[in-house]
Amino acid sequence: MATVFKRNGKGNWIIQWFDHEGVRREKSSRMTDKRAAERLASKLESDVMLRREGIIDPSADRLAEHGGQPLTEHLEEYLDDLRHKGCNPRHAKTVERQLNRMFDDIGAKRLSDLDAVHVQRHLRALRNVPVKQLRAASKKQDKDVRMIGPRTINAVRSAIIAFLNWNVRTERLANNPCQHIPKVDETRDKRVKRRALTEEELNRLISTSGTRATFYLVAALTGLRMKEMASLTWDDVDLPNAALLVRANNGKSKRDDWIALSSAVVESLEQLRPNNARPSHKVFASSPTTRTFSADLKRAGIAEYDDLDRRVDRHALRTTTGTLLAQAGVTPQQAQRQMRHADISTTLRHYTDLRLSDQAKAAAKLPSIGSDLTASDDADESEEGRHSADPAPAEPQHQPQQSQHETAHFDANRCEPVPNDRVKSEESKTRFRTTKREVLRRDANGFKKAGDRNRTGDIQLGKLTFYR
Repeated sequence: MATVFKRNGKGNWIIQWFDHEGVRREKSSRMTDKRAAERLASKLESDVMLRREGIIDPSADRLAEHGGQPLTEHLEEYLDDLRHKGCNPRHAKTVERQLNRMFDDIGAKRLSDLDAVHVQRHLRALRNVPVKQLRAASKKQDKDVRMIGPRTINAVRSAIIAFLNWNVRTERLANNPCQHIPKVDETRDKRVKRRALTEEELNRLISTSGTRATFYLVAALTGLRMKEMASLTWDDVDLPNAALLVRANNGKSKRDDWIALSSAVVESLEQLRPNNARPSHKVFASSPTTRTFSADLKRAGIAEYDDLDRRVDRHALRTTTGTLLAQAGVTPQQAQRQMRHADISTTLRHYTDLRLSDQAKAAAKLPSIGSDLTASDDADESEEGRHSADPAPAEPQHQPQQSQHETAHFDANRCEPVPNDRVKSEESKTRFRTTKREVLRRDANGFKKAGDRNRTGDIQLGKLTFYR
């Protein structure tokens, strides 16, 4: 039974009771009137009885309890859960920044404030947020002020949906109110457009890069990302078998992948490896920065941006790998395996930069069909000259389907002659049917309608019956 008392004999009345799970609860009635506090205690006891009997769902109480907590507390627990699962700290920091910005924009304080209407308004408002980006292009050296792209907007959308799904899994929300918010089409507003280096440009880059030549060669012929290149150790390289291991903690796919190495890569790594190298030592002591890569491109005479505003950056070396594989005639499935993509469309759409010269080489491989058409054309011209003396019909509509002088096709089968007795029998049957039909039509009875004595009777054909 609930107990009502005052702590130290003063202040508001305190209520103590046991909930439906047998846990002792205590709360302040915020009242100085004892009778009012007793009525509240009686109400709490009746609610406990209803929950114990299953009349009231206890999960509704948990949802109401979590709904009353500040939104920042749920966000902190969500971020702690991400870090506990091994999420990248940089990604967790980005998610925290995106969600806090959304909460401040829509004024959300509780979980109930996160609905689809306010979230969609925030995503639409991101279109008008400028992004200042310094682009060191060959043609333009000024600052370009651009708006946030659709890829960033979709990232914010994914962050809020993942956060709300986590609240549903932890029984803090009944459902996700933002699960049906659509994505923004990224293909119509692609911000980063990369192009692949040609073989001649890649050779110039390697020949003028000095100590970084092996780094660029391995990156362009293996398709490793910059993080994977920086974390590569000699224990991951199997030079006798010409293979390389990309570990799960270093790669993007979170799995161990083996890729094959070309002879040029194997030879370069053998020359780079010192005699006292240990398996735990890194293959490359340092990775070139974006500024260093731009300087190497300028030294090699390679424009960082082309006429189509496509950029050559460090990640473009991976695009070069996919393009070289396609130019070498490697099947898309093998290229996907070498590039370690989960979807083959990613390999074909983003990491294959084929030019018109590659299409010309592909067209040159087509078989030469139609080489014997010249002789047939000459034969047709002589056939037309031979039939030019045939008289033409008076009107185009009277053009016959087949010329009377045209010979039959050499593959056509000749018809066998029809016996004369059979022809006569067919003609007699046709003549008999025609004569009988005309007789029946002539003998059809006419009738007059009521009141139409002076009118000509309408002719109506009755049901025709043939007698033999």
